Amino acid sequence: MDYTAQDVKDLVTIAKPLIDPIIQTVIAPKIAKLTAWIKRHELKNKVLDNFFENKFEEYLGRRYDYFQNINVLIFQNQQVNIKQIYHPLTIVCTKDNSRSKITDYDPALLKKYKKILISDSAGMGKSTLMKWISHKVIESKSAIPVLIELRNLSENHTVLDEIFSQINPIDKSFEKDLIMKFLELGSFVIFLDGFDEIQQKNQEVIIKDIKDFVGKLPKNHFILTSRPEGALASFGDFQLFHIVPLVPAEAFQLIKKYDAICPIKIAEKLITDIKRSFNQTRDLLGNPFLVSLIYSTYTHSKDIPSKKVTFYEEIYSALYKRHDLSKDGWSRVKKSKLDIQLFKIVLRQMAFDTAKAGTIVYTDSEILRFISEAKRKSPGVEFNDADFLDDLLSAVPLFQRDGSKMKWAHKSIQDYFVADFIAFSNRKEEIILRIYKSEKDAFLNVLDLFFELDYKTFRKIIVKSLLEEFVAYCDSSYNDIVGIPKAQIDERRSKTFGRELIILNDKKGVSNEIFHTELEIAGKDSKQVMAFIRDKSFVIVKYSFKQQIVELLANRELYYFYDKTEPAKTPKITLRGSGRITIDDRPDSEVNSKKSFSKVNELLSWPLRKPSSKKIAYLDIDKARTELELINSEIKDEQIIDHFDDI
Repeated sequence: MDYTAQDVKDLVTIAKPLIDPIIQTVIAPKIAKLTAWIKRHELKNKVLDNFFENKFEEYLGRRYDYFQNINVLIFQNQQVNIKQIYHPLTIVCTKDNSRSKITDYDPALLKKYKKILISDSAGMGKSTLMKWISHKVIESKSAIPVLIELRNLSENHTVLDEIFSQINPIDKSFEKDLIMKFLELGSFVIFLDGFDEIQQKNQEVIIKDIKDFVGKLPKNHFILTSRPEGALASFGDFQLFHIVPLVPAEAFQLIKKYDAICPIKIAEKLITDIKRSFNQTRDLLGNPFLVSLIYSTYTHSKDIPSKKVTFYEEIYSALYKRHDLSKDGWSRVKKSKLDIQLFKIVLRQMAFDTAKAGTIVYTDSEILRFISEAKRKSPGVEFNDADFLDDLLSAVPLFQRDGSKMKWAHKSIQDYFVADFIAFSNRKEEIILRIYKSEKDAFLNVLDLFFELDYKTFRKIIVKSLLEEFVAYCDSSYNDIVGIPKAQIDERRSKTFGRELIILNDKKGVSNEIFHTELEIAGKDSKQVMAFIRDKSFVIVKYSFKQQIVELLANRELYYFYDKTEPAKTPKITLRGSGRITIDDRPDSEVNSKKSFSKVNELLSWPLRKPSSKKIAYLDIDKARTELELINSEIKDEQIIDHFDDI
């Protein structure tokens, strides 16, 4: 949002009771400490006329306003005060399973971990959580928040450049060197939001920039957010947290908050209907964004869909037909003059093209190029490109302005239209196979949505490929282990497929330096890494892309999975060896001895745990063989059946 000088003055006045204590207790002491540096740079007069205090006053006023207002797709992308809409989320630490409910700024949590990584799937509320904590930092009057949306970074626009532009939006009179000096003195909480939204072509450069930046500022605290990404392993010194899914009672509280904003009061009836069809909605209620879609679709259809894709379909239909879900019967004229189906044809082509490019934020010229290319690939569909863009921002608001650029209203909206494009493509089998072989994390949610749109093709390509690799792995591993029951061998094969587990063992305890070094090394050849501590040992788990597909399928509760309850207690394993112990199928390995084998199997259950459940799921080799035989038989039958016989 662009602010005028008067806007900033008004915002500072409103927030003055919060800002003044920060200036007095945080900023002023820093200026005093920087006196010598300021004198050398001939900035003494700026100290005398309170230049620096005024600069931070303006910054805090603008950012406090930004933090407390969020765009909500289901309310016509109108700005809503975050206090009206935020429901306290709980984060769980993968290291020790401790939980923290985020109702306020908790300096003790940040002091304990210093650097936190919150990684979770689409729609779990990561960005809203970052805005909530940021505005609570200001209200605490004890620190200075800096929220950086990582999609804004590029090869030529660094973390420091972004902070510089936030503090100096107009006159650029604050020097970068001085900003860095302020940062080095500490008392900043720096939020790095949306790592998964960094363009793939810039990722390596930006990772280096972020790591260098973080490394130079040890007196500050950092929170990084992302969907699960392989490249996150580069941040091994950040403690990994996940967001705990909402329980039904929390989802109902969130629905009531939406109802307090919407003129149409439907919460009580909706909650009653959800309870009646609980099995239909149970798996959707844990995701805050999907809860918002449940609410919005119910406002106009009075129906509760059982699939995620149905929510997106109905949201698109509602936005196209009525634009404002709270104004019954009102429809805005589409400048492009495209009907609902033709508009969608262009939109899903554009979604696919932008997803391939790895982008969700665009300048006007960039998005117009994507629109023009989508029109070229949609024969028979004619419209003016600028009119289509206007519709995307206004009449069918699936995009929203983000300063001088624009973005998808939510990343999962783009994912849905990508999945829809693939489902309607005559080359869908080839596309899905390429995605699977590319092992790109960015397409995991697309695959999850495609599962619902076209399970037949998903099963034929993804499930078949995965189970073939699983069966091959089981047939070729742990064959030289003797004296261990077959059931335990099969369990170990299943729990190590697509994953590697490393134990850093030392009777005196493993140093943090060794641990973080090993964690970074582990991340260089895996799609995702997590770690947890057991007694004095660190356990590092390396995930491949195929294991992430396994988890996607496990969430669907398919029959070819074991479905067991996690161990009641964490198994205690006493290992003789010290240093780095890799779990593999060597007969002479201590982890494959009769004494340790079953305990290691239990230990492997812990990385499979879900924050919302005590259940663990892993592939059943016998059922997997049966499913694979069935798929191959169906493919063979499909090749000989004449579908046109009676036409």
